[in-house]
Amino acid sequence: MTSRNWARVIFLVLLAAVTTIFLIQVSTGELPRFQHLDKVVHFGAFFVLAWAFYHAFPVPIWLALVFLTGYGVLIEYVQQMLPYRSSSWGDLAADAAGAVSFYAIAWWRHRRQLRRHQN
Repeated sequence: MTSRNWARVIFLVLLAAVTTIFLIQVSTGELPRFQHLDKVVHFGAFFVLAWAFYHAFPVPIWLALVFLTGYGVLIEYVQQMLPYRSSSWGDLAADAAGAVSFYAIAWWRHRRQLRRHQN
């Protein structure tokens, strides 16, 4: 199996895991929490999804961001329909920020490598 195929498998596994995590009923329990923890989780999940997507599918950045943000919209829409979950624009913003942050870093690293090869 090629590395791109492995990356696609990893992306699909991560996509299934993130979907499950965002749609299951979460018990608040006795876990220590801090304000806006859910935004950090959304940001981190979409940063990792963007990393996997980047390695799995060689598409333009804008298309990757449209796909990942569309997935974020879908997750928020489904969460809104579940009685035990809620959705928010802040979660969607954190989703998009995670994906954009990964691609900004990837773009910056690519530009840096190009400059090194030119010198």
